[in-house]
Amino acid sequence: MMRYSEISRELSADSLRYVELGEEYLYKNLREDSPRSDTHSNGSNGCMAPPTYTTNNHHQHLTQHEQEQQQQQQQAPQQSNQEPSSYEQYYSVYDDDLDLYRDIEYQQQQQQQEQQQQQYQPQPQQPVRQQPVQQSTYRPLEILTTPAPQVPLRETYQPQEKPTYNNQQSLIYNTDYDEDLIAQIEQDNVYDQPTRPPTRTNSNNNRNRGSSPHAGQERDTPTAVTSNRGTHPPRTRPTLKPSGTIVSKAQEFVDIYRYPPARPEPLYPQPTPDKTAAKCRKDVCLLPDCACGGKDIPGGMNVSDVPQMVLITFDDAISTLNIDLYEELFNNKSRFNPNGCPLRATFYVSHEWTDYGMVQDLYSDGHEMASHTVSHSFGEQFSQKKWTREIAGQREILAAYGGVKLSDVRGMRAPFLSVGGNKMYKMLYDSNFTYDSSLPVYENRPPSWPYTFDYKIFHDCMIPPCPTRSYPGVWQVPMVMWQDLNGGRCSMGDACSNPSEAEGVTKMIMKNFERHYTTNRAPFGLYYHAAWFTQPHHKEGFIKFLDTINQMPDVWIVTNWQMLQWVRDPTPISRMNSFQPFQCDYSDRPKRCNNPKVCNLWHKSGVRYMKTCQPCPDIYPWTGKSGIRSSRIDNEIEDSTA
Repeated sequence: MMRYSEISRELSADSLRYVELGEEYLYKNLREDSPRSDTHSNGSNGCMAPPTYTTNNHHQHLTQHEQEQQQQQQQAPQQSNQEPSSYEQYYSVYDDDLDLYRDIEYQQQQQQQEQQQQQYQPQPQQPVRQQPVQQSTYRPLEILTTPAPQVPLRETYQPQEKPTYNNQQSLIYNTDYDEDLIAQIEQDNVYDQPTRPPTRTNSNNNRNRGSSPHAGQERDTPTAVTSNRGTHPPRTRPTLKPSGTIVSKAQEFVDIYRYPPARPEPLYPQPTPDKTAAKCRKDVCLLPDCACGGKDIPGGMNVSDVPQMVLITFDDAISTLNIDLYEELFNNKSRFNPNGCPLRATFYVSHEWTDYGMVQDLYSDGHEMASHTVSHSFGEQFSQKKWTREIAGQREILAAYGGVKLSDVRGMRAPFLSVGGNKMYKMLYDSNFTYDSSLPVYENRPPSWPYTFDYKIFHDCMIPPCPTRSYPGVWQVPMVMWQDLNGGRCSMGDACSNPSEAEGVTKMIMKNFERHYTTNRAPFGLYYHAAWFTQPHHKEGFIKFLDTINQMPDVWIVTNWQMLQWVRDPTPISRMNSFQPFQCDYSDRPKRCNNPKVCNLWHKSGVRYMKTCQPCPDIYPWTGKSGIRSSRIDNEIEDSTA
């Protein structure tokens, strides 16, 4: 163990001697290569000299430090608690002489940096002789309330107040450049010369950027341009919100209740509304207020004197998918009624996907618009409030966006013929609807005439729930069932089993027509959806039938409301040409919608596009939220559990 320690000390001593010899050689070379100097030879530029390296004191300091390290190394074996046997032979040298192998070069570098900082002290320099330079100082002109004598251009100059905006106090500028003074000088120079106001014309009338088309000025009108820089230019500045063309909301307000809905006033006493209906008695149920229905002809007229009225109806939305069909059927000048008026139909319009510009076109041409609900849903479980929002709400939508008078939306048809019983008919009574056309009637030989709900219905309820209470003044246009060529029954023409060729379609429709025409001439209904006509042979067979009956002198193709007016006031064929409800004066209706607007609205996490010639709503119209400011359904409806 002792031998190992002695060897370590001898190695440490040898290493120390090698270090001392290396340092002496290093510092000797540094002294020979780096002469002391304070400044460069060209000291006129004022630059400091490079640092001077000195080594005597530092070497002496290192020698004392090394002596202290040797003393510590001699005492290290006595103070160390580590056993040398646990170390490797070469690592023990570094462990025992830890202080000896510290980074001495780093210490030297640190001391050299300190010496450099001391040597880089600013040295006094000889002053450099320079040519005197005149420095100009800009003193601001003090222009408060006295003339400015510093300006020789105009001695009578008086400071002008700056134009102030937003009712703020004018600021006083004390600068070397006075904007008011320059503006006044330029203005006076202009006034000293003969002036002629220049004119400016807009040669590019189609340019939209940088000019406002809503400025309220004629673009070709020359405008005088003055040289007064203190006023606004005469040309209107473009803005994002042109104030000259903002249409007030009052101008967009459409009062749809200008023509409120109403039923014909009764002439005779009526039963109590919403009470259990009694059996109809013909001695108390009198026209024009009441009708018991059935096979009896209104007014007791002879069959030969009764015009055969044909009712063409279409359900659901009016859009580009079916408007061409309607134009082809009803705007053909070769088809007209015996009095010369064009053929007219009834449209039961639902809201979804409807183009209200086309609604206005059809209404302007004399067709009847009726309600087919907003959402087109099954309604047998609807409350009265829900029925009101669906049926009366759609009537308001037709008036607000289709230009249809509320007083002209008189009827309804339930989607899928799913009626709502007493709740639905109570809604019709309270909302002043005139008729419904949703109840199929099985008995068809002879067919049934329209009837009112003053009393109990006479036929079986094909699709319950049917009304059981009295709703006086509300009419039912029954959907007398058809029979197809195989003997099957159907409520609508497109629900029957239709033949596969056009001749078979014509034969089936004619068979059902003759059952009406040859018996009591009750109104014959052609109830369809436009999709049925997408089959070419369906359309061909229907048009062939239509052209056939249109040649008959006692057949009239009219709307449901026109037909009800005849039932209320039966008129023989001999006087039909002068019968007022069958005339075709539509001057009180709006014009056709030739340039509809496209309303981009958000609905059910998607965008909906609605066309109309009326003001666009803020929201997409729906049940309870029609977007109509004058709506009574959205604002005044009361919840009812009846």
